[in-house]
Amino acid sequence: MRITRRGVLKAGGAAAFVVAAGGAAVNALPDVADDPVPFRLGTYTSAGGPGIIGGHLDPATGAPVAEGGAVALSEASWLATSPAGSILYAISEQHAGTVSALTPGLEVLSTTPTGDGPAHVTVHPGGNFLFVSLYGGGAVVTHPIDGDGTVSPASDTRRQGIGGRRSHAHQAVIDPTGAYLLVVDLGVDTIFIYAFDSQAGRLGEVARTALAPGSGPRHLAFHPGGGFAYVANELDSTVTVCAWADGVLKPGQVIAAGPATPVTNHPGEIVVSSDGRFVYVSNRGTNTVGVFATRDGGARLAPVATPACGGDWPRHLTLDPSGRRLYVANQRSGTVTWLPVDAATGVPGAVAGRFAAPGAAQILI
Repeated sequence: MRITRRGVLKAGGAAAFVVAAGGAAVNALPDVADDPVPFRLGTYTSAGGPGIIGGHLDPATGAPVAEGGAVALSEASWLATSPAGSILYAISEQHAGTVSALTPGLEVLSTTPTGDGPAHVTVHPGGNFLFVSLYGGGAVVTHPIDGDGTVSPASDTRRQGIGGRRSHAHQAVIDPTGAYLLVVDLGVDTIFIYAFDSQAGRLGEVARTALAPGSGPRHLAFHPGGGFAYVANELDSTVTVCAWADGVLKPGQVIAAGPATPVTNHPGEIVVSSDGRFVYVSNRGTNTVGVFATRDGGARLAPVATPACGGDWPRHLTLDPSGRRLYVANQRSGTVTWLPVDAATGVPGAVAGRFAAPGAAQILI
């Protein structure tokens, strides 16, 4: 078994490090075995973040280990990879927003204008197009991807205001069949459903699903069975369970995303375990993780626990491929925390460690 050597990330002269749950700084660079899981971390440069950090997860401890230097891409708040994982795509969340293509080593291949305030990027399963959600511009933008992985100018822009209300497109999700694109719009409390013409590179609206007024739908995640989707509502701190079939999304159960406290809470990210048994929501405000068990094949959610996330303002969370650890990007405290997950109950345990990352926005694993 070969032992690998890790590099140290330096941003602004400060080396990246890991802080154990007890508060003591520990070496982020222990020797480990082959085949570690790669990660990429997007950060807000306006909050002191270095841009995009690359590295891998220590197989023994789960600690993120930075490799080499960061790429100073401004306001790199959301990342996605090509289907083969060979190209990384990153938005720059600012007024004159862009989407960039990067190599696995974080070399920038192209940077393309996309519109005002991009908040999310996702890549079509075919690998020939990507979709950018414009929070500021109130639209979803389609960009062709060239053969070398670089991004071409937009082939389509779909604006989404309703009745004079301003759109804030926050996320685009491709459904499990690959036939539809669902765009979650916080501004008009609506999820827009599109069919995609891959020959013309254009979207065609097929349906709209209105959620509760003032709910502020932010992000959506599908159950692996494909028949249900869960929507994290940022403004009223709820999760909506929706049935999904043939391009039709039907809202059902609505459940509180976080604990009942006087603290104003704004859900951020929502993820579903690979076996479909559990759903996790990051709660900004209470600084907790909402844990839910699925019932009736995914048609209902039952609250299980709301453990502390170990940081301030958990903007994003994700599970590692094994499902044994949950990673949380805490924007205001500038950390990524990771928590072991109980396989039987789905509940994350005490924080196992912290990785320093000013302006942490999203950890892509």
